[in-house]
Amino acid sequence: MSVLLAATLLLAPALPPPRKGYQVESLKEAAPQEVSEKVRGILAETGLRVLDKQGAPFADLWLRKSIATVEPKSELNVKLGHVEEGSLVGVIRFHQKASDFKGNAFPAGAFTMRRGLQPVDGDHQGVSETRDFLLLAPVKVDQGTDAMPTKEAVKLSVQTAGIKHPTVLWLLQVSEDAKDSAKLPRMVEDETLELWTLECEIPEAAKDKKPVRLGIVLVGKAPEH
Repeated sequence: MSVLLAATLLLAPALPPPRKGYQVESLKEAAPQEVSEKVRGILAETGLRVLDKQGAPFADLWLRKSIATVEPKSELNVKLGHVEEGSLVGVIRFHQKASDFKGNAFPAGAFTMRRGLQPVDGDHQGVSETRDFLLLAPVKVDQGTDAMPTKEAVKLSVQTAGIKHPTVLWLLQVSEDAKDSAKLPRMVEDETLELWTLECEIPEAAKDKKPVRLGIVLVGKAPEH
């Protein structure tokens, strides 16, 4: 009996290792056809696919081929001031209904991502430690590539969920340690805040400058929500 059991175990297929949360892999396809030709022209030809805890596609991202940085202004709680306000960072496609950092639900689909600034007012007090965000807008209404003021990007973003609030993803600064650069892109979990962040980078348009490193919070919401 013991010999038979041992033989059975040897013939049994090896089980895959258990998944460890959200993961990211390369995606060898171009941005969706519904993205405007102008926007598609500045995006990388391949993307990134984020898989959920069950291994199913959660979101696909196409970042810019390159981005030109600017001299950052001195602004309260702003960490990514070298990325021009309202600049197009890329396109994201959600495979399923999702929620933004404010806890507002929005449908599956493809959206542009623009850097925005959280206002300094009582309505947004305590939402996050920093004021850098990405504003999502349906690709059918955001078809240009020029930067725009946050106010204008908000007008496009409110059409994502069909409510008065824009749809936002918290944007984090990522360490620029050279030893770490080979590890991007990657998904990072913050167990304390219950967040999953995609850490990635976009080449700088100027060849002598370092890539722009971004942390996009794709899963999780502000503590007060």
